[in-house]
Amino acid sequence: MRRLLIITGLILAALMPTCIKAQEDDRSQEALARLQRTISRAEQRYTDKDSRAYRTNLPVARLQLKKARLANDPGGWNRVGQVSTFVDAGLAALAQLTQGKPALAQPGQLSELAYEAHNDGSVQPYYLYLPSDYDGDTPWPLIVFLHGYVPSITVLDPWLPSLDICEVAGDNGCMLLVPYGRRNTDFQGIGEVDVLRAMEEVQALYNVDAKRIYISGVSMGGMGAWNMLLRHPGLFAAAAPISGHTDMFRWWGWSRVDMPGFKCWLVEWDNPLDLAINLRHQPTFAQHGGLDHLIPTEQSRLMVAAAERRGLPLEYYEFEGQGHYIYWDLECYQKAWRWLVQHTLDPSPRRVSFKTYSLEYNQAFWLTIEDFQRWGQPAEAHAHISPDGSALRVRTSNVALLKIDVMTAPLQKVEDFDIVLNGEKITGRATAKWELYLAIGERQPAGLSWPPRKRCGLCGPLEEVFDKPFIVVQGTGGDEDENADITEKVQRWAQEWQGFGDGEPRITTDKALTEDEIKTYNLLLFGTPQTNHFLAQIAAQLPISIGNQRYQVGSTVYQGEDLGLIMCYPNPRAPGRYVAVYAGKYYGERLPINHKFDLLPDFIIFRSEAYDYDDANQYLCAGFFDMNWQLDQRLIWSRPESNQ
Repeated sequence: MRRLLIITGLILAALMPTCIKAQEDDRSQEALARLQRTISRAEQRYTDKDSRAYRTNLPVARLQLKKARLANDPGGWNRVGQVSTFVDAGLAALAQLTQGKPALAQPGQLSELAYEAHNDGSVQPYYLYLPSDYDGDTPWPLIVFLHGYVPSITVLDPWLPSLDICEVAGDNGCMLLVPYGRRNTDFQGIGEVDVLRAMEEVQALYNVDAKRIYISGVSMGGMGAWNMLLRHPGLFAAAAPISGHTDMFRWWGWSRVDMPGFKCWLVEWDNPLDLAINLRHQPTFAQHGGLDHLIPTEQSRLMVAAAERRGLPLEYYEFEGQGHYIYWDLECYQKAWRWLVQHTLDPSPRRVSFKTYSLEYNQAFWLTIEDFQRWGQPAEAHAHISPDGSALRVRTSNVALLKIDVMTAPLQKVEDFDIVLNGEKITGRATAKWELYLAIGERQPAGLSWPPRKRCGLCGPLEEVFDKPFIVVQGTGGDEDENADITEKVQRWAQEWQGFGDGEPRITTDKALTEDEIKTYNLLLFGTPQTNHFLAQIAAQLPISIGNQRYQVGSTVYQGEDLGLIMCYPNPRAPGRYVAVYAGKYYGERLPINHKFDLLPDFIIFRSEAYDYDDANQYLCAGFFDMNWQLDQRLIWSRPESNQ
């Protein structure tokens, strides 16, 4: 009997952890369900969704639910013990919403806040430090700080500066904003959208001095700071990149000569060194470790040399004998941010220089490039106003239409202006809104009604599709095997989007797609005209013919079981929105999760089991559509040995 009791006790002891674990899981599931129910009730109950209380508290509650689910995932982080903490925080935010109190940052600490993303409807965090003596009565400078690369980054473990680093910002009289950047996006594409949206939230909720917003960052965030500064001249008063890339060609060891033209354009589009001319009137202080072998010191020195050649403002400090991680110590922040606060934005400089590869980035200070003469080449505009504001001298390259904001520019406020445009004297007349438009050279004739002309917000490449609200549309028009294959591709794409951008994409089927969704969202169409009902409706209005394992570009046919197509194009049913077609085989098998959406042009036909030097699927035909969204042989690259 005694032996039986001992054996029974041992069995019970062995089962005890399993029982406790099961009880914890049950409690976690119950807590998660409670928070989800409370969030759903709040979403239904509150009609004033623009109120500060709703705008701030509901995203915080949704973020806590997101964190609780991640912590409860046994196949991932498995931090079940933290679930109740996140649930309690979410319920507290909802209780604060009931009281009409906004969720705001607390002075003296780095506070976690959140917003609801427009593009995929997900909730995204951002982090804000308010100095201990912050008050909302006077405008405060704001430092936007971009984090470095960490493969394991999630909302549970974000890359955040220490309180000591935050206090360096406070010591210089600044708020500090740390965007999440959608994990490791290089702060490009949706990562850039995240930075701009986080800035928008802070400016809407706190008293920010718009002329004293600064950009800084380390490592990957250093490159992000370069890019944000050079793509948006006139947004930041000054910049302080630390240990950042400036030339991706040298960083990856890519040859501009050997790289296909469409990829070269896509790299240059994201490459700070190719935009160095935009440093004009943008004070910058760069720092790097002299023995940095992770991101070689050459990366900062290249930009220093480029600035010196052009006589542009760039100061540089090199930490002699130190490596990459100079940002683990306070000294680089003390140097950088003490330097930043000496500068105030001048929105009306007399001279503006601007280079861009895309109409998506078309504004510098008071100058806007509204139209290109030809797509696939960069455009430049250099404008200079005389000291008395009476005359304007403009020099352009590949610009078809230029707009001058007369109210912001230091021009005399008169109707007619004396202008020297590319060496020719002309007279320009301001509109009733005090805008001056300069039509330059011959523009490609626009189509009659379809398709629309490329413009800011509708110019490609594929990356732009994801920056605005989008929905995945799963084709259901095939046979059982075809529909199952499309379902697998959609699920895989959604998983990769979550891994890349920490979002949950909207998904519907071609049969369930509504007219309101067609007008509201960019559509990601999975399937072919034979298997996706919506794609079948618009296929005749697309410039590439899509068949079953067959694609035709102009007179050239590409056919084979191992081929796939990705293409973006204006939606014929909603010309202000995109459609993106995913037909045939799946793209990006070998690409790391943070680069699966990189270097994709307006269209690409690729092999599923052959790869290029950068681990991307081997292209057979790829390129861009012209300014009128038409095929142009000058913008198409075909692999000579491809099977046709």
